[in-house]
Amino acid sequence: MPRVNHFDKLISVEDALDVLLSIIKPLERTSKIELENADNRILAHDVIAPKDFPHYDMSFMDGYAVRAEDTRGCSPDSPKFLMLTEGVRLESGFCSQLHTGSDLPEGADAVIKLEDTKNEKDGLMAYREVAVGENITPRGKTVKKGDLLYKKGFQLKPTNIAMLATLGLAEIEVFERPKVLVIPTGDEIIERGLEAGPGRINESNGLMCYLFVRRYGGKATVINIVPDDVEKLAESLRRGLKYDLIVTSGGSSVGKRDHMPEVIESMGKVLVHGVGLKPGRPMGIGYVGQERAMTPIIFLPGFPDACAVGTMMFVDRAIKKLGHYPETRYLKRTVILSERIRSFRGTKAVAKVVVEDGKAAPVSTIGPAPYDGEYAYVIVPDDVDGYDALSEVESIYLE
Repeated sequence: MPRVNHFDKLISVEDALDVLLSIIKPLERTSKIELENADNRILAHDVIAPKDFPHYDMSFMDGYAVRAEDTRGCSPDSPKFLMLTEGVRLESGFCSQLHTGSDLPEGADAVIKLEDTKNEKDGLMAYREVAVGENITPRGKTVKKGDLLYKKGFQLKPTNIAMLATLGLAEIEVFERPKVLVIPTGDEIIERGLEAGPGRINESNGLMCYLFVRRYGGKATVINIVPDDVEKLAESLRRGLKYDLIVTSGGSSVGKRDHMPEVIESMGKVLVHGVGLKPGRPMGIGYVGQERAMTPIIFLPGFPDACAVGTMMFVDRAIKKLGHYPETRYLKRTVILSERIRSFRGTKAVAKVVVEDGKAAPVSTIGPAPYDGEYAYVIVPDDVDGYDALSEVESIYLE
């Protein structure tokens, strides 16, 4: 099989993302799920309110239902006595005890707060005048039956889900989560938990990608380590044809054991190989299968730092588009660099930093390593030759 080498020409991260997103089609598969599983899921249809909310005139205070006119002129110096009743209809001169969320009896048009009254035999003294509608949420004030509650594509949060439950719903139809096949590769990789001697490394990229995919909203499957063998790599990619996205780690460069680009080319097409990204330069983008039934693939370097950065920059965006998710809004803060971050024009550099008291210290590796404290990332644009020490820069919390 002839070796494919698209790595001699780098394209920008932005152009590579455009290529990736151009071959990704948002999923149309949907399923109904119970509300307790709906957090952060994306609505597959508009949600129309099945009833008013509230569906009755509701007290939002502990107190007493009254006719507002019966409290006219009430004050601490001039209270009025109201008879207590439990009837379904409130007549003039009477009141009815309520709790927060209680429905108002017929004839009542206001609620006087408990603390503005004093119990008396057979009734109470009202020490404050209330207006019509005071301390009441009228029926349908928040939502009316037939209102458009949430639009298709809306990402549900706990408060939204609580509203659905309040309106009597128990399940909701959402877009399915994208299915992602994660393929760790490399002759030097061995299973986690085994003793790794010289030249052997315990598998971590597959685990890391799996966790990122799950965090981004995808449903990840990680297969066993695939050796640097053309046929076995091809077999693993064929498994990926049933998935919405394939993510591989290892074998993406141009060495003797880097077979991934040629295997992809034999089964589909390599669209990008070589991105102006540091770390992550040898990564690529393509698809396997036919254009009308293809599975996009992001093939990442095996070097953990490069695999991590490629996942954060590209896999995140791919899953967001597949699953109809909004783009992730990451926390950003301004920091002062304690050391220079090196880069060169034409490459977007991503540096991990440990942040303390507004100062950021670059660390030696992005991948597996123990760092004590808060850490973030500094992204150096591809038109800047690094950042000098004491520069004020923006940090982004990609994790």
